[in-house]
Amino acid sequence: MHDQLIDAIKRGDAAKVAALLDADRSLLAAKSENISAVLLACYYGHPEMARLFVERGTELTFAEACAVGDGPRALKLLESNPDLVRSFSDDGFPGLGLAIFFRHPELARQLIERGADVNEAARNAQRVAPVHAAAAVCDRATMKLLLEHGADPNARQQMGYTPLHSAASRGDIEMAKLLLRHGADPLAITDDGKSVVDIAGKYEKPEFAEWFSVQVE
Repeated sequence: MHDQLIDAIKRGDAAKVAALLDADRSLLAAKSENISAVLLACYYGHPEMARLFVERGTELTFAEACAVGDGPRALKLLESNPDLVRSFSDDGFPGLGLAIFFRHPELARQLIERGADVNEAARNAQRVAPVHAAAAVCDRATMKLLLEHGADPNARQQMGYTPLHSAASRGDIEMAKLLLRHGADPLAITDDGKSVVDIAGKYEKPEFAEWFSVQVE
């Protein structure tokens, strides 16, 4: 039944997930390659499935609460243990990065106010820092907040990508302007030799490429 649950989560089959959990409550603690079922649901684009687990007695961890945007739960856990603000999920992601990537900007702001490290990168192969998460979801307000709190605009994630490369891949000119104003290196090159303009071309963002080319002349 474990494999059936994991498959149902990945497919977004809420009815199947609910039925399996009702049939075997031990599945509430199910994991897939050290990733909790709740986080797995988030990673596959089904954060609403967290409710199915909570309704059946699962108490969200700090990382899970950050991912699903359960601010009251996350903050309650911090009240009991303030050090959690710099903790990581079992697969290596900091709570702040999860809150940003899954589009919970108000929770992200509260975590920063409570001491979350704005430069803390994931402790896994992806090496994603909060600035990369903000660039990935085009969250300029949170990016501005991160930069104002000392986040590195030139932080590098997997493959040597900087936030500017991420902005280029999404054609996000306003994000790029924000990053440049805060010291982002317009000449940054990825590990495989790609410039910001190269990335814009790869993802078919001609307007961004044209605009950015002027910035580096």
